[in-house]
Amino acid sequence: MNNLMIVESPNKCKKIQSILGTDWIVKASMGHVRDLPPKEMGVDLETFQPNYIPNKKGKSVISGLRKLCRSVDQVWLATDADREGEAIAWHLEQTLNLKNPIRVTFNAITKQSVEEAVQNPSQIDISLVRAQEGRRVLDRLVGYSVSPALTRACGNGVWLTAGRVQSVALRIVAERELEIINFQPTRYVEVYLKFKTDEIFWQAKWEPGDLMPELQNHWTDRAFAEQVAKLREVSIASVKTKKRSRLPPPPFITSTLQQAASVTLKMSPKQCMQNAQKLFEAGLITYHRTDNPNLSEDGVKEVVDWLSQNGFVEHIAEKVNTWKAKANAQEGHEAIRPTSTSMLPNMTEGLTDEQNQLYLLIWQRAVACQMKSAEFNVTTISLLSNDAIHSSNMCFQAKGEQLIYAGWLKLSGRDTAEEAIQQDNQTLPAVREHQQLRAEDGIVEQKQTKPPSRYTEASLVKKLEAEGVGRPATYASIIDNIVHRGYVLIEKRKLTASDLGILIVRTLTNRFKFMELGYTSDIEDQLDDIALGKKQYKAVVASAYRVLSDELRSLDEVSTQSHPRHTCPDCGEILRLVQNKFWGCAGYPNCKYTAPNENGKPGKPRSRTKNETDTSHPCACGNGFMHRIKGRNGYFWGCTNYPTCRQTLPDDEGNPGTQKTEKVTIQTASNNNAGEECPSCHSGQLVTRTTRKGRNIGKKFYGCTNFPNCKHFSWQSP
Repeated sequence: MNNLMIVESPNKCKKIQSILGTDWIVKASMGHVRDLPPKEMGVDLETFQPNYIPNKKGKSVISGLRKLCRSVDQVWLATDADREGEAIAWHLEQTLNLKNPIRVTFNAITKQSVEEAVQNPSQIDISLVRAQEGRRVLDRLVGYSVSPALTRACGNGVWLTAGRVQSVALRIVAERELEIINFQPTRYVEVYLKFKTDEIFWQAKWEPGDLMPELQNHWTDRAFAEQVAKLREVSIASVKTKKRSRLPPPPFITSTLQQAASVTLKMSPKQCMQNAQKLFEAGLITYHRTDNPNLSEDGVKEVVDWLSQNGFVEHIAEKVNTWKAKANAQEGHEAIRPTSTSMLPNMTEGLTDEQNQLYLLIWQRAVACQMKSAEFNVTTISLLSNDAIHSSNMCFQAKGEQLIYAGWLKLSGRDTAEEAIQQDNQTLPAVREHQQLRAEDGIVEQKQTKPPSRYTEASLVKKLEAEGVGRPATYASIIDNIVHRGYVLIEKRKLTASDLGILIVRTLTNRFKFMELGYTSDIEDQLDDIALGKKQYKAVVASAYRVLSDELRSLDEVSTQSHPRHTCPDCGEILRLVQNKFWGCAGYPNCKYTAPNENGKPGKPRSRTKNETDTSHPCACGNGFMHRIKGRNGYFWGCTNYPTCRQTLPDDEGNPGTQKTEKVTIQTASNNNAGEECPSCHSGQLVTRTTRKGRNIGKKFYGCTNFPNCKHFSWQSP
């Protein structure tokens, strides 16, 4: 029995083929084979039925797969186990006209996972397909409806784009930028007393307490602070020590992997997902698109066995460590982990440096997750000045943290998904209550409040996930879009909204619900309900489009009132300024109207109509006229009857020049029969020529004296 298994990526084929054996053929769909049209909305606004067409590579892929399908007994669709993969499987079923294809999914490309998948086949989950379709169509409706209106409203002639999730992410970055721009710093002071006790240097910070004025968070009276800094004699008011346990961080999910790669490896979310895809295809990690932070039973056993066999048995957690998934998590997959814990990071071959580093992060995080908590002693020393200022004794406080049991930290130093945070972990001396101490010095530090930090790619991913905007698998493309279009700039790894990005946010905010975090999160929940079969595709999409249609009118009113609208005289669409050089119709490619840019407005088109064709220079073909054309290497003259006539002439100061002809020697019949009538046109004679370029440079050939009208060519002597 012959079986055809279709996967998404060609990089998986060889490994899966080796697992399944000779009775199987494994081929790749190269991702999606069809999609919505690239230059039009492609959605019926009455039925919301999408119009799918083959994409660039889809036609050839479909053709090849159809031939294979006819030669096998059974077709297995093994695209990725998520909504996108389910949609690809459905599109393959439709385009290949498959009857009852078998759907299989595996969480890792290993012998065990692939064989288990084949033994437990299923059918295409149409609810997941509709959920993917709903997201795709909603994105298209917002993009194609709002972008032209946004361009008109902003009125700067530059084509602008809006996106259902893209614009919300832009808003988050832009509003942080506006916070920073409008931030007014406050100058304040802090006081520290410096001590040396039992050869340990440490410091205590002044705590104003009840002395702090109401509605004030920082001390601003420097003169008073300088008096506090002169205090030297203090007594220990209390010493409190408590233990703090720190659980190992959970194994990576898609979002935390992107954050960790950004913080630790300086990798963008897009680079992270590309490298993770390569690791998955190489069979080194489980599926990397997941929001379940827990390992499967097999995964836990694999990790515990490795710890037991490698000297960490006393550090294994007494019971399995688990973590609560977020409310809207799709827990179909386990967390990201190595497919084989015994494959250490230094044993991987054929990977790039980035892929090796990412694998190390995944390996450490997955293995450490089943270890015991790290234990710390956290000590707080409270001190009271012996001398009073304005009848009040000053309070000081010192904090320190000491690691007493490493636990999971033996394997992994810190939670790499978090941005670096300064922690007060100074070493404190052993002191007792009522002990008298003398400070060696007192200092006043001048400080000022800081504006909120700009987002990094890692912190933006964290914010999007916390707000329920988009899905982890889409974060990389969301950030890539707003950066690529110039709406957000990356400077020293910080995201800065450009003036254009801020303009877009100001124009869309308070006019469209999709710009609201809560509404966008609610749409994601509704898409989840479609995936679970709780809601219908059309009801969700139609409801969202009704809201969008009503809101579009308000943006068009802004456009009409604020900016002149230049419409295309051919089709009525708006004209937009292209690269600040000329005006083109927004209906392109259906309408190809263009006009020159004259002082920021569309000028009179310079193109001639057929009735205005210059007839001064008739073409030798007798059916057309030569006209001047600007080509890649300058001006030349061509026939208006092109492509029927391909006659060209060089440009001679604005007039047709003379065609340069090669100097040839017409040979007599006694000399290899050259000079004979051309067998192609019968009006010219054959002459010998020499090739001037290419691999046959310098070689003789036979051509016609009527070239270029006759292109007869032969290596052989006539």
